[in-house]
This record gives sequence, C-alpha cells and structure tokens, in this order.
Amino acid sequence: MNSLRLLLEDDETHRCMNGKVVKMSSPRCVLDLERRIEDAADHRDSCPARTDSRMHYNGLLQILRRKLRKATKMQAK
Repeated sequence: MNSLRLLLEDDETHRCMNGKVVKMSSPRCVLDLERRIEDAADHRDSCPARTDSRMHYNGLLQILRRKLRKATKMQAK
C-alpha cells in the first residue's frame, strides 16, 4: 500500500482515464492527455461564451496542455 501511495504521489506519473498509472514519458500518457484535451475542448465549445462553465474548461485545458508539453519533452529525452 505504501509503495502504491508513493507511486501515485510521484510527479513523474500520470493516471489515465482507465485508472492505470503510467510514466509521464510513456506514449500512453501522451495519447491519454491528447484525448482528454480533445474531450474538454468539445465540452468547452458547447458552453455559452463568458459563463462559469466555459471558464472552468479553459482552466482545465490550460492544465492539460501544460502537462502534455511536459510529457512530450520527457519523451524526447
């Protein structure tokens, strides 16, 4: 249990939508983040302009894109 907790708290891991924990440098992580970004953008685009919901999705997209850039850089190493 403690080793699982350490793995989940590590900044170098990512929890995919299917619940599996993968390394940030893995192709699976990048693919998962790309799919999440696409899904969040679709939801954001369905929201009316200047609403709290749209602002929420814009914030989420900003975080996901930052995480994708980090994962992509880690993959290139």
